[in-house]
Amino acid sequence: MRPGEVVLEQATRRFELRPERARTLKELAMRHRGGSRVTALDGVSVHLEPGEALGLIGRNGAGKTSTLRCLAGIVPLDSGRAECGGRVVSLIELGAGFGAEFSGRENVLLNGALHGFSRPEIEGRMDAIAEFSELGDFLDVPVKAYSSGMELRLGFSIAAHLDADVMLIDEVLAVGDESFQRRCLARIRERMDAGATLVLVSHDPRAIEAVCRRVVVLERGRVVFDGGVAEGLAHYRSSGAVAASAGIELLDADGRPRAAFEPGEALRVRMALAFEQPAERAMAALEVRDLRGAVLFRTDTALGAVEGDVVACFDVARLALLGGEYEVAAGAADHDPPASGMLRSVARLSVASTFEGEGIADLRGSWSVAAREPVP
Repeated sequence: MRPGEVVLEQATRRFELRPERARTLKELAMRHRGGSRVTALDGVSVHLEPGEALGLIGRNGAGKTSTLRCLAGIVPLDSGRAECGGRVVSLIELGAGFGAEFSGRENVLLNGALHGFSRPEIEGRMDAIAEFSELGDFLDVPVKAYSSGMELRLGFSIAAHLDADVMLIDEVLAVGDESFQRRCLARIRERMDAGATLVLVSHDPRAIEAVCRRVVVLERGRVVFDGGVAEGLAHYRSSGAVAASAGIELLDADGRPRAAFEPGEALRVRMALAFEQPAERAMAALEVRDLRGAVLFRTDTALGAVEGDVVACFDVARLALLGGEYEVAAGAADHDPPASGMLRSVARLSVASTFEGEGIADLRGSWSVAAREPVP
């Protein structure tokens, strides 16, 4: 295998769905019969030359993450071949490979060692990793105190500075704010210019279009398209992955449309969803963002089988935001919750300032002060 070459040949991977822990004698007896077998990959064949960038897309359960895990050597194939030439760096799951009790800096050293770097080699990259992550003093704080966004910053910064021949990156980039996502994509392009090969899993067409020149679409563990980016995204959309347009309205506790709210007020987000064709398992998603595009909150829900127009509402009993300007974005799709880049219906939300707190999150409470007892 040449450095950077990626090969999947008739790759097949099955796993067993086991029932939850038995609570009755009948359940125990049923469990001993074994769980059902699910095929994650069914004869997948893909070949990448060194320096290629492949976008891997498909609905939930199509086999995308299983493909990356097999290429990374995390799980074995039942049959076929999965192999990468040279040094492989994967970013598949947030926090994977991190020691929760270790600091970010200690985890840099740990991950470097796991990828075959000596301590002097990884220490020589420490400053670049720290600068790219923008974690500042948090680099010396235990990872267990990190948010998901901070974990992404650390994980990607490590992966991006290990001079990999093959980079395997899952949907985790969607966690970061828009500014950091742009820096990640720019860094990926730099590594590709240096000859690295990329396999990127993402539901965000903007990320695929930004760095990939080829797309593979998976359905139920099989390759149903392998070709250009524009054609691949069109094939994915035509399969019913995106099936609805959305209108969004912000309402107060009395059902009146409003754009300005006080901290602590009730808020209802009303989404009018128009499905162009019947959807078997529709999903709706909603995000609250700041004006830079950073996601402050995201949620999604299953709508079930729908056809035509549907109204979905999300109720916030107490708006826990402090003064500022925000955006509420919403959208819907068939089978998968729509990715952040596909939530194109946006409403502006203005929250009044208060003298009782500063920042974004409304965590107002009450102070109490007690006299300190003298030390004997």
